[in-house]
Amino acid sequence: MIVTRIRSSAHPLAGEWWQLYESAFPACERRGYKRHAEALGDAAFHCLHLADAAGFVGLLSYWMLDGLAYVEHLAIAAARRGQGLGHRALQLVPEPFILEIEPVVDAATARRLSFYESCGLVRLPQPHVQPAYQSGQPDVPLWLLSRPALDAAAVARFEEMFLTVPMRYRDADSR
Repeated sequence: MIVTRIRSSAHPLAGEWWQLYESAFPACERRGYKRHAEALGDAAFHCLHLADAAGFVGLLSYWMLDGLAYVEHLAIAAARRGQGLGHRALQLVPEPFILEIEPVVDAATARRLSFYESCGLVRLPQPHVQPAYQSGQPDVPLWLLSRPALDAAAVARFEEMFLTVPMRYRDADSR
């Protein structure tokens, strides 16, 4: 896999990354362009464009938060799904790492949970609500998964860092 870290919205691959980002995530789960461009300048933010010899594969973004990686976004281009590329993408993330998914309510969310479990992630019991990334959007109750399993103290540390690092780049008013 060809991995390119994007550190500026002027990067030649940033447009392709952004197009998939906008189509793959609802507004309440993604930041606006201006705030994303600001986040690219944060050394803790890893915004990765994924490709292979056949072309664009997908996107991965994660934050390094005091020895814990927070996977903020992972999306594989629709035409490239089912080829094991999501599994390969998660191998790029340093462990331990944590990520959020929507609660299982239908076949699509059940498949998403099954995918992450097949990657070795485990569901954590702690409740979690992601503040909306954009004004006027609802907060999002999500499930936390990690690899390996994290104890309650590590999850509490994540929650604190989550609100002070990645969430400072959201478009919504601070709470």
